[in-house]
Parts: sequence; C-alpha cells; structure tokens
Amino acid sequence: MRKLLTVLALALLLGAAGVRADGNREVYFSCAAGEGKKIALTFDDGPHPVYTKEILEILEEYGIRATFFVIGVNAERWPELVREELAAGHEIGNHTYAHANLQKETYETVRGEILNAEEILTDCTARRPHLLRPPGGLYCDAVGKAAEELDYTVILWSVDPRDWAHTAVEEIVENVLTNTDSGDILLFHDYVSGQSPTPEALRRILPVLIERGYEFVTVSELLGGTVETDS
Repeated sequence: MRKLLTVLALALLLGAAGVRADGNREVYFSCAAGEGKKIALTFDDGPHPVYTKEILEILEEYGIRATFFVIGVNAERWPELVREELAAGHEIGNHTYAHANLQKETYETVRGEILNAEEILTDCTARRPHLLRPPGGLYCDAVGKAAEELDYTVILWSVDPRDWAHTAVEEIVENVLTNTDSGDILLFHDYVSGQSPTPEALRRILPVLIERGYEFVTVSELLGGTVETDS
C-alpha cells in the first residue's frame, strides 16, 4: 500500500497522465488536462440489483457516460445490468472475478482472476474489456505483468470519496467538489453493502460539476481514445 501511495503522489505531483511501474504497462491515475474540462466518473464492484439501476437512472438524467469496473461473480448473477450499462453508452472495465487482494496472490492466480472476469464480461456484452482496475487499487508486479501480457491498461483514480466506507453524504460531496480538477478520474461504487450513500451524493455533486463547466467522459476518452475495445 505504501508503494501505491508513493507512485500516486509522484503521478499527481508531475501532473502526468500516468507513470510506468516496474517496466510494465502504464498505470493511469489521471490524465494531464488538455483542451476542455474533462473528467471521468468510474464505478467499482457492481453490478448491484438496486444501486446500479438507480445510478444508471441518475446518469441518464444528466446525460453522463461513465466507466463501470465490474466484478465477474456479480456479472454472473446480474448479466442484464451489465448489458444495460453498455446499452446506455457506458464503458465496461475488468475488476477481476472475485475481488481478490492481488498483492497476496501468485501470478497464475492474478492472471486467472482477470481472465475469468474477462470471459464473463465478453459473454455479457460481446465485447472484450481492455481496462483493468485491481481491487483496492493494489497494484503489484504480478498485476503489471498480467496486464502487459493480456493487453490491459491499468486504471486507478485521483479522487476517492470513500463511498464504500459508508462515508456521510455531506463529506463525500465536500471531498469531490473540493478536490476535482480537469483530467481527474473519480472513484465511486455501484455496489456498497448495506445502505449506500452514493446515489444521494451523486444527485448533489453532478449538477454542481456540470455548472462549473466539467464534461464527463469515459476513461478511454479521457486518455485520448487510445484504449481499444474489441467488438
């Protein structure tokens, strides 16, 4: 975890689109701001039978497209929600099969977690994902090696409102509105156990960011459309 925070701090300090770790594929925390005020809204751990649908309705209301990093076991249970995300114009990323702590696993297990989720997501959407977010943002050598071998771009984040920890809505709103800037990747969750603060927080955050002139884009669009998607 300390290594991750060190790399994150370096990326933000340099204002870089990403940093190269251990000689492998670049790891993206944010994208250096170009023309316009573009940010990427991302959601982890879904789909959830209640919160994913509610979040999709909110995003549709504001005309926003986002990137959903989906867990394989949840996609197996609710494949129709993954298809609904795609049909609404959102981007689908790989968040592993069972949300394992990849820093504690062998390379073979890491690779299997990615491939098992990939198979399910490809079956759901008829598209192979090319974005990978390791659970908890826990990047390690095995993740970098697997991403390089399997043609994934690793995506972390630059703004974390900690909605997964049931942070109060007011704190989430203040965190995001205070810390969001052009090029940022925002981390939210559409699967939160118990009562989720995320939908209410989004209803307060999104109109303010839109009023400030921010344009919401997918992660691939934020990175200049350089991430390919097989269809």
